[in-house]
Amino acid sequence: MKLTLLVPVIGLVLGSLIGYHTMYVPQQEHARLIDVKSTQVQADHRAQQEVAALLQQIEQYQKRLPPAPDTSWLVHTVVDLGHNAGLDLSTVIQETPQENPQFTRLAVTLQFAATYHQLGMFLDALERSEHFIRVDALDVTVSRDTDSEAAIRLTLSTAYLPAVLTIPKVSKRAGKR
Repeated sequence: MKLTLLVPVIGLVLGSLIGYHTMYVPQQEHARLIDVKSTQVQADHRAQQEVAALLQQIEQYQKRLPPAPDTSWLVHTVVDLGHNAGLDLSTVIQETPQENPQFTRLAVTLQFAATYHQLGMFLDALERSEHFIRVDALDVTVSRDTDSEAAIRLTLSTAYLPAVLTIPKVSKRAGKR
């Protein structure tokens, strides 16, 4: 009687082992691979979103720079800011654009007479401007004839950067399945 019971028990153990290794283990491996792939897709999606956000930030900065490597943009912008600050610009000298491998430097030199208050308002307007404009040189000569105004020579510059990348459209549904 014990032999008749031993054969079904051995069959059950062998069947369980064969079933475990032919069905359960491959399914577990398949589930693990799906989980790894899902994690990878989510990481790729997050990276795409981060890159898109950085590219949008670059695009916002790009808007604060000249649209072309032409000094007339800088002249127009600076003259408008000067008039808004109450300056009467006597001379506007456009410098030749200086090309570098990564950017083009645009510069302009202004000469005018102004009070220190007007100069301060103009420099504040440059600082608060929506454009990136740098003060390269400032020379103030006090006039002995008048106490209220000084002769000012101011060199301003900016940089033209050609568009490097375009912003890809990232779908909000990408990576979700």
